[in-house]
Amino acid sequence: MRKKELIQMHALLLEVTRYVIETESVPVEEMSAYYALGVTPLGVHKSKSDHYEAITVLFDVLEGEFERTQMPPVSP
Repeated sequence: MRKKELIQMHALLLEVTRYVIETESVPVEEMSAYYALGVTPLGVHKSKSDHYEAITVLFDVLEGEFERTQMPPVSP
């Protein structure tokens, strides 16, 4: 994946994560690992691996929320 595509994915995941935090009962502290990285989608000067790591952390936050959320079974 190109760096530009990683930055776009980073921006999208950050927006989705912020939305989930605002609308669900996810504590803001879940984002502490992300903020500790010091990488934002606006940091185009950061390395490709830095953005990849930020994406991974955001996925972990979202995954944790999805695991806590009980979804009703889907019927055919």
